This record gives sequence, structure tokens and C-alpha cells, in this order.
Amino acid sequence: MKETEIERLFRQYYNRMVRLARTMLYDDEESRDVVSEVFATLVKTDITPKNVESYLVMSVRNRCLNLLEHKEVRAKFEQAYTMEARLLSSDNDEGLSTVSVEKEYEQLMDYARRQLTGQALMVFQMRHLQGMKYQEIANQLGISRVMVYKHLAKAMTTIKEYQKKIR
Repeated sequence: MKETEIERLFRQYYNRMVRLARTMLYDDEESRDVVSEVFATLVKTDITPKNVESYLVMSVRNRCLNLLEHKEVRAKFEQAYTMEARLLSSDNDEGLSTVSVEKEYEQLMDYARRQLTGQALMVFQMRHLQGMKYQEIANQLGISRVMVYKHLAKAMTTIKEYQKKIR
């Protein structure tokens, strides 16, 4: 697909696609990121969909679902970590200790450090440990928001692999 055609589609469908993403994500910045990614994919590939509007709607929907799945994994990890920490702080006698929770967390981070590239690890830490937004990370690292999303997706896949290994 030619760049002029993609620009025309961008102008025609961008706002509609952002509204669709916003209904799924409830976050303006993430919605714009998702839509920008869809158009970036069109630029990078030589895809010419038969029904452009359907293709764009499905692409945005699928990317939103993927992002929500990544958020769910993160939330489950945080919830499990918080729950274990609460159990430990309530002097539960089930053999859990602060040291074991911290050790498990450190093992996860060590695994991530070994498996992720420097930038993917940095993006992961900035987003999930420091709570930075996509645009803030992109600005600080001098990369696009799309690249921030791709690095986070890779990091979450790596964490899922680790969780499967330890179960």
C-alpha cells in the first residue's frame, strides 16, 4: 500500500479507531498508541486489505485485546506478590518468609535481565516498576511509543515463559 493511501486512511479513520480503542482500554494515550501501531504496520508491510475499514477495526480490536492480556498478567503478578507480602506481614506460620518472597521476585528479575535486551528490560522497569507512561518512556529513551509497546510485549512474553517454567 502506498504511503499516500495510508495517509488518506489515517486521516479518514484515525479518530474512529482511537474511539474504538478507548472503549476497550479506557486510556487515551494507550488508545492512540494502539492505533498508531496499526498504521505503522500498514506502512511496514505490503498489505492491501479488501475491506480497509474492517481490517482496521479488527486490527485495533486485536491489539487492544493483546494489551489487555498483558495488563492482566502484570496485575496477576502484582496481586500474587502483594498477597504473599501480606501473608508474611501477618505472621502466618505456613513457612513463608519475607526472604522467600524477595528471593522469588529477584529470581524473576534475574531471569528477565538474562533474557531481555537492555532496552526491553529498561522499558519494562520504567513502565512497571517506575509507573511511567508510554510517551514518557519514549521521550526519555528517544524511541517511538510503538517501540515502547513492542519492548513491553516482549518483556511480558518472557515473564509468561518464566511463570510456565516455575509451575
